Amino acid sequence: MEPLKSYLLRYMSLSDAQIELLVSYLREVELAPGDYFLRERNVCRHIGFVTEGVLRVLHFDHDDEVTRYFITNGNLAVLPDSFRYQAPATENIQAVTETRLWILKYEDMVNLFGEIPAWARLVQKLVEEVQRQRALGRMLASQSIQARLDSFHEEYPGLMEVVPEKILASYLKMSPAELKNNRPGMIGNWPSQAV
Repeated sequence: MEPLKSYLLRYMSLSDAQIELLVSYLREVELAPGDYFLRERNVCRHIGFVTEGVLRVLHFDHDDEVTRYFITNGNLAVLPDSFRYQAPATENIQAVTETRLWILKYEDMVNLFGEIPAWARLVQKLVEEVQRQRALGRMLASQSIQARLDSFHEEYPGLMEVVPEKILASYLKMSPAELKNNRPGMIGNWPSQAV
């Protein structure tokens, strides 16, 4: 619970009573690799805080999976537009590794707006973070293979060793063969960091 409190305190001040109120609404969920936190066309009815593991946001282009970005420890799992407007999602959120999250239902989030006035700032930060992640994904397509690998390592330290090749290649906008040819020498040169 401490990582969640630290995350929230980056964006707002919370009293002990407000933290206790928030905790009373939360429940813990575990996902296995491949499990979906959210499927497209469904409404995002929960917001999740990742305490362990890695998720990815993806969509399907014909039969191909296209990974948009990753959600790692200490970050929120949500599709803001679907959650805020309770509209069908246009993307999926799927576990890449064993993942644990604290989740909050939409209805409880709405109740918290009345109890914690600064809660609106958090929603704005969520939208900004998702926009930043999407922009990074779009930018990758115009970079060289080496630049894409470097950008990935900078944005997601330690994930190179965790994310399956097919998923990583999808995110980096290259074929699995291109990734395999360019990846071997890189892993040993990067310091391993916990995910």
